[in-house]
Amino acid sequence: MYNPFEPENSAARSRLMKPAAWIVYLIIGFEILFMISPAALYFYALYGPALNVLNRWEATAWLTQFFLPHISTTRSPVLNALPWIGGISTLIGLAWFLAAAGQLYWNKFRRKGLVTTGLYAFSRHPQYTALALLGFGTLLMWPRFLVLVAYVAMLFMYRYLATLEERRCEAQFGQAYRDYQARTPPILPFIPHSASLGEQPRSGLGVPIAVASLIATLLIGFGLREYTLSEITAVYPDRAAVLSPAPLSKEELLAAYRTAFKNSEVPQLLARFGADPLVIHVVPRDWHLADLPIEVAPGRAGHQAPANFDRRFYKILFSRARTHEMGAAGKDIVRSAHGIDPLLSVDVDIAVGKVSAIGKPPAHVMWGDIPTPLF
Repeated sequence: MYNPFEPENSAARSRLMKPAAWIVYLIIGFEILFMISPAALYFYALYGPALNVLNRWEATAWLTQFFLPHISTTRSPVLNALPWIGGISTLIGLAWFLAAAGQLYWNKFRRKGLVTTGLYAFSRHPQYTALALLGFGTLLMWPRFLVLVAYVAMLFMYRYLATLEERRCEAQFGQAYRDYQARTPPILPFIPHSASLGEQPRSGLGVPIAVASLIATLLIGFGLREYTLSEITAVYPDRAAVLSPAPLSKEELLAAYRTAFKNSEVPQLLARFGADPLVIHVVPRDWHLADLPIEVAPGRAGHQAPANFDRRFYKILFSRARTHEMGAAGKDIVRSAHGIDPLLSVDVDIAVGKVSAIGKPPAHVMWGDIPTPLF
């Protein structure tokens, strides 16, 4: 496979220096950083503020929302399996990419010319295939609409880069590369192929197809969010959305919610914060969710969500919904909220129907002031 970053002759170097090509490579670099950024604690110093900038306007705030469960165990085994599938996909994609890059640069170091063996015998672009797989895994683990948009854009960028590279390879290696194209698929061995990417007709439909694909993908994303909301335990009393990341029954959820309000201090404290829409999370006492600003111990990350937990004791987080639709009610609170402002934490024992503690929750999660997943 031809390495576009190390052209063999002055003509190739001249073509590579075209501003349009450099812009595309730069965008891809930022795409990769963005796709992996949620995994890096230190990167939240930039990632969080970028999300909060989008949240300033209703037209862009939806981009920071989640369309698949991130902190919740749902009634759907498929939804519950997605984070595990995402993790496996990410690891395979990373290993695949490193293997392909290692093979490419080893052959380059040895001046072997065109690379057609190993992973390149099964795909002409194993690096892009690997990055697409890695990005898909990341999307399942951090399923924000913004990541979905970035992923679809990334796929079309890879397609464009592959086309440019194939034209350069044809110019440099001639018939040897055309023979390689004829016997090797561009992406995966089980996908039929015919013409090379570089020989496909320029119909001018590239941008409209990309836009149509993005719109279709977003519609699927909104549909998946609706399905997710139907599979989590939730009730919507008055101007509040009461959600549980745990697989509770509605009776258990309502028991915890009503127990909190039996204590007269709770409604009095909440009344001080006005009549904004509330998001209320009911979390088993035995659970720890670093993505919710409730009893966040410094330096303690990750999710500890044991399947067997004491179903009597719960901690309840009352938060003001960050939303541009202040009149939102019911599920529309969850659909429109791009984050939460913690107000009150309450510990309850539903077996005896009593509140055991009332406190002030942390202002934000350990990652900083970033849009918090609601489910």
